Amino acid sequence: MTVWGAPRLPPNLVARPELVSVIESAAPLVIVHGPAGAGKTSLLAEWAANTSQSGIWVQLETNDTSGPAVVSLIAAELSAADMLAESNPLRLADAALAGGTDEWSLLRRGLQSLGHDTVLIVDRADLLSVEAITPLLSVLPRVPRLRLVLSTRRVAVVDAAGPVLATERAVIGWRELSFSRNEARAALGPDESEQLIDEVMRWGGSPLLTRAVAVAAPQASDAAERVARAVSTYESYVWANAGSSESAPEDDEYRSFLLAISIADVLTESLAHDLSGSADAARLLARAEQEGLGLWHGEDRDRVFTLTPLLRESFLRELTRADRGSLNGLRRQVAVWSHKHGRPYEALEFAMQARDLNFASRIVRDSAFLLLRNHSAQIIELFSKTPLLALRQYPLLAMLLALIFNARKQHRLRAIELFGLAIASSRVQGERAEPPDRALFRTIESSSLRVLGSFEASLTAAEVAYETLIGLSLEDRASLGRLVPVLFTHIGTSFFYNGRMDKAMDCFRRSASIGEAENLPAGLQGLALEAGAAAITGDLVTAEDRVADGATRTWPDGWINGYAGSFHRVARAFIALERFDAETADSHVRSLDKHRPTIEHWPILAHLDALVALFRGDLDRALLEFEREVDTHQNRSALGPFTAARLRATRSLLLLAAGDADAAEKALAVQGKRGRRDTVALARISLARGNPDTTLELLEQHPPGGDQTPRVEAEVLVLRAAALVATGRDEGTAATLRAATFLQHSHQGLAFALIPEQHQHSMLAEMSSVEPALAGAPSLIPIAPARAPLTSREEAVAEQLVRLSSVSDIADALVVSPNTVKTQLRSLYRKLGVSNRADAIAALSGRRQTR
Repeated sequence: MTVWGAPRLPPNLVARPELVSVIESAAPLVIVHGPAGAGKTSLLAEWAANTSQSGIWVQLETNDTSGPAVVSLIAAELSAADMLAESNPLRLADAALAGGTDEWSLLRRGLQSLGHDTVLIVDRADLLSVEAITPLLSVLPRVPRLRLVLSTRRVAVVDAAGPVLATERAVIGWRELSFSRNEARAALGPDESEQLIDEVMRWGGSPLLTRAVAVAAPQASDAAERVARAVSTYESYVWANAGSSESAPEDDEYRSFLLAISIADVLTESLAHDLSGSADAARLLARAEQEGLGLWHGEDRDRVFTLTPLLRESFLRELTRADRGSLNGLRRQVAVWSHKHGRPYEALEFAMQARDLNFASRIVRDSAFLLLRNHSAQIIELFSKTPLLALRQYPLLAMLLALIFNARKQHRLRAIELFGLAIASSRVQGERAEPPDRALFRTIESSSLRVLGSFEASLTAAEVAYETLIGLSLEDRASLGRLVPVLFTHIGTSFFYNGRMDKAMDCFRRSASIGEAENLPAGLQGLALEAGAAAITGDLVTAEDRVADGATRTWPDGWINGYAGSFHRVARAFIALERFDAETADSHVRSLDKHRPTIEHWPILAHLDALVALFRGDLDRALLEFEREVDTHQNRSALGPFTAARLRATRSLLLLAAGDADAAEKALAVQGKRGRRDTVALARISLARGNPDTTLELLEQHPPGGDQTPRVEAEVLVLRAAALVATGRDEGTAATLRAATFLQHSHQGLAFALIPEQHQHSMLAEMSSVEPALAGAPSLIPIAPARAPLTSREEAVAEQLVRLSSVSDIADALVVSPNTVKTQLRSLYRKLGVSNRADAIAALSGRRQTR
């Protein structure tokens, strides 16, 4: 097999067998280092045309190429060369990168999976960002059957290789690349004078300069003058002495053609035709190749033409001087071509250079995830001089920048500003947009508001987005393309965090279904969300089914342990906990640790941490870590009512498990009407305190309503049955059997583990023939220490203590002696567990609030 994607050999190539043998050697790393025009690419092309080694040629073209972009490009070339097996993680590289996987781990594992000796040639490695050079080099020692060949203008690439493979590399520098006298003679031709060769060698034997001298018509007889002309006119040497006046029109066309195509990093024949307007683009590209101005890369229909970098820069400067008015039109043409050919960043860059923000928005709509993952730093630089006012009509651009800045702690205020702009812009645009864009804009608005903590407004926008999206015609939905499952996941997430579980599940199911039907990886996130949401709400049958379905799918690398697949891990953690397997649950939660500082699902993960801590009995540390995590995230964004209620319940559960029923009750304090979840938590506290009658009263206060999930229903049934059995009522047996049946059918077990052990034993005696699996359930909630009642005298002293501070004043108010007051105060403080008046008043206030 040959080297896939290698350029064709340039015409009149000067063979350089000694240098080719260096590249052909067994050295795992070869670096070809020299300035523009030194012949690096031509040398590599000569080697690639003759080697028996198999591999791919990767041509870098854009400045500051980031690690994800490089790995994406390598994966694309391997795929084009048909070198990736079905199981190779690089097959879905772009989706994996968008999902947050580490790009270098992905590349290493993908290359290891090839199973054969492979050479990777990276042309223009000097375009790699500083952060990408060392990780790329570090892949090499970990893939034994890999060779790496780099061409670079920068010595920094050579220096970076030292710590990695200091004794196992070969470097071909600019001195070796320079032509020897014999090579210069071969390039210039046998008829040229020794003086001309002397002059070329005086300039260092530059291959580019030598070719420029060779192709220029020798009007000047003086060798020094010929070389000086070539040195000073790189950008025009192919037409400077074009011949007779009869050929001038053709050369004017050629000149215009070269200037026009210099706007693009890479070209196809059709793009060259579109940019230049020339019907003869194929012939002119062939002439440019013949004269050494550029090279073809790739195979057949995938091949692209690149101008020699130094010449392209010169031509582009000339175009800017000569025809500035045409630049934006040419840039937009390149943007359209790049977008069509899967080059989203290049498309966005040229669209912004052309000041075409409408088309830039279209690019972002189609490729937001790839842009976010692969080019976030470049996008910040690209938009650095774009004023906010220019973005007010482009919510997609504002949203893209907001998401980039939001991931950077130090830029949170800038992110909030951009989210606000995206919201305002999407509202204005949505009012007059066509239905597909209206669905898109409302989804942007809902997601932005959710991130900013405006949950009620986020729900309103989600409702509009949902109704618009499901009402689209087939044609309108097709215009959204690959975005449809993505929109449903975002809308569903807004429903989820507003407690609208029915619509959240509907959105997640739609996302998963569309993704599967249309083979879109984005649908896998919908599948994960469906599994996780079902497990969180207690529908373990659905959760287990969705997890099993997910196990049969091919996920992009990194998704299962990243944001996209986080709810898949959440589902598996809950499934394990329902089976009382805390260690397996913890392993699933820990797999998401690196995402916790920024992931919006952190309250769910904090709740899972709390449940695992209950099984392990490590409650003091769990309470400390829970409070720390809440404080950290509240500094970044506000909490919605649904999330706040979830955190109250988690905090209360931890305190109750630690034996502090008073603090657990106090943690549930809330302004206004209590939710069903708060009532159930209070009922559990009453049962732990040994007050089953109060438990039953609380459960009767809130009949099943809108927030009644299978999990809440299971907890209500278990608590009611336990309380009925504890009070000796006749209906206790029937209630116990009903609870056991529900747990069995819904595959739940946690609800039974969250009552004290003595109540478990009483219930098991009633249902031993129905659900023996619960016999092995742990008891995670202890009986709460009884709260010592206050005597009437202590109550009287307590009442005065709130109003009066001195012992003598309290004694006068109660008409008793100060010593009597002191005795009663000591007894009161002991029962309250305090040592001073301020703490006593706080404890008394807590008692009164929880009566």
